[in-house]
Amino acid sequence: KRVPFQEENLEVITSIYESIKEELSELQKETGCPDLFIYEFIGKIQNEWHPESCHSIVRNKKRKN
Repeated sequence: KRVPFQEENLEVITSIYESIKEELSELQKETGCPDLFIYEFIGKIQNEWHPESCHSIVRNKKRKN
């Protein structure tokens, strides 16, 4: 498998990273939620990408078909 942090992907990875941070800042600004809420929110998203999660299993099955 190829590593996603190879140089040709660095620009898109950086762009998405910055976009996610901007969206989270906007969420915090609009809702007034504390950093802890954002932290826990990201954790819920992270759990959906765990290799053994139902979400990850479904994504991987779709990719193979």
